[in-house]
Amino acid sequence: MNRPRAGAAALPTVALLLALLPFPAGGEAAEQGIALTGSVKKPQLVDGASLASLPRVRLHAKLSAPDGAYRTTIEAEGVALKELVERAEVGKALDDGFDRPLDVAVVVTGRDGKKALFSWGELFLSGDAGGAVLADRLRPFFPHHHEPVPDPSIASGAWLDAAARARLDVSGCAGCHEGGKVPKVDVPRGVCLVPTRDATGRRFVEDVVSIEVRQAGFPAPARKKDLADPWVEAPKLLLPGGRSVPLGAKATRGLPRVAGQDDAIGLGRGFRGRSRFAGASLASLLRAHLPAGTDPGLLFVVVTASDGYRSLYSGGEILLSRLPENVVLVDTEDGRPLLRRSGRLKSAVRADFFVDRSVRSLAELRVLLAP
Repeated sequence: MNRPRAGAAALPTVALLLALLPFPAGGEAAEQGIALTGSVKKPQLVDGASLASLPRVRLHAKLSAPDGAYRTTIEAEGVALKELVERAEVGKALDDGFDRPLDVAVVVTGRDGKKALFSWGELFLSGDAGGAVLADRLRPFFPHHHEPVPDPSIASGAWLDAAARARLDVSGCAGCHEGGKVPKVDVPRGVCLVPTRDATGRRFVEDVVSIEVRQAGFPAPARKKDLADPWVEAPKLLLPGGRSVPLGAKATRGLPRVAGQDDAIGLGRGFRGRSRFAGASLASLLRAHLPAGTDPGLLFVVVTASDGYRSLYSGGEILLSRLPENVVLVDTEDGRPLLRRSGRLKSAVRADFFVDRSVRSLAELRVLLAP
């Protein structure tokens, strides 16, 4: 198959959209339905009953304003995004030459148009509820030494659904919260998408109206099993706009080093052995080459091996993760350079419980932005 040039438009919208959905204003999306569409076998509307029927997750979250400043702290309760995607059943609508969902992304959109991208892997391969929760109930966090709160709906610590938050009147808090003593009171509206592993609130999406499962947007190379020599000396870093950077040993030598140890567990063959690994920080590599102001919440990287195997990593799990240097370009294991059959570089995600997104014999890292 012919491959498009680097930087070509990616993550196309697949023709499974539910058009002209009657979403009302005022944070009532859960009642009318959030559109779950794209490369799924069962496109659907996610309503309040759907959310109530699934296992619940509870967490605290610190949120940021668009400019990165502190916004508010909340306690949130809802359903793991992976539960909803799993129920819709990922099924590639376009044949891209790769039959696993490892290179699939999930894009969540709010009523104000804000979008955030998550990889399939960070939702499904972490060994827990995944990297995001769709929260339909919230409550503000009150520190122990807070002054008495007169509004009984807040003072009681009760959970507030979307309708209750739409009616909430916090004008009585203005004396303290708008007087410069403490941050202004801010209660997010509607059903909210809460990232669970990010160090910032960039991928928090308020008043969610759609969830779309998207493919990588370009075909994978033909699979080549049992290559006699899979070695690639200088994998290509393909940047938005078409620029290509060869990643030879010199290009990665100056990057911060990351080291660790892992018992490798795969979905297909189980235990694959224990190894000590070390390599270069993918986050540092991207920061050195991406234009200033690139939005990590919409960025994704597709890594491809010389044999055609590939995986997708979100910008959030690379650049926003609470786990420092979450994605590593591994070049040594057990203190020695990788064996020739593993190539010069191998990518690995430290937060993943399963190692299926690790890609040996790296040939290409393609950086793209979701439209």
